[in-house]
Amino acid sequence: MTKSIVIFEDIDKCIKLFDFFKEKSVMLSEAILIPPLSEKISSDEAELLKSKSNILFKSQKFEDIRILNPKLDRNIRQKDMSRWLMPFGFIAGIAFSNMTNLSTFSFLGLNNIGESLIGGILGMGSGYLGSVVSSASININRGKELRSIINFHKEGKWLVLLENQIGTELPWALIKQTDAKDIIFLES
Repeated sequence: MTKSIVIFEDIDKCIKLFDFFKEKSVMLSEAILIPPLSEKISSDEAELLKSKSNILFKSQKFEDIRILNPKLDRNIRQKDMSRWLMPFGFIAGIAFSNMTNLSTFSFLGLNNIGESLIGGILGMGSGYLGSVVSSASININRGKELRSIINFHKEGKWLVLLENQIGTELPWALIKQTDAKDIIFLES
């Protein structure tokens, strides 16, 4: 699937693109309008955005889009990994405590069950730390790719994120008719 960002000077051209898609019944996996920073939007554009949003297109802030925000992507990945690493760590901690019969916390006056539970809690903690470290270690080098998109966003340009469905191509003829300023392709 191809993800691309189409950059426009104003919202009217974005709406024209979405109207073309609606008229021609173009099916996309994802089509999101990303408005510029709020101080760069005129009151007329804000009204037009409110009236057309959720009817003609989906609108999201730049910071809320996972592919454009590496920090958000890392946080989501870490939470997903911790969902399975923490329970696995808990079970592994209990199993290790039971296999070794270590009495590491005997000074607390714990029996075997208490020792096993403490081992499970420590295993769960190590699962959480593993999710943090492993999510931070995956470095998707998108700095160069995202730099130009961030600059366009700061300049007050309107961005449209498009993703085609599997087995189809984006409708390039329709996109070219809307006088887009630039098109940037993103690797998934």
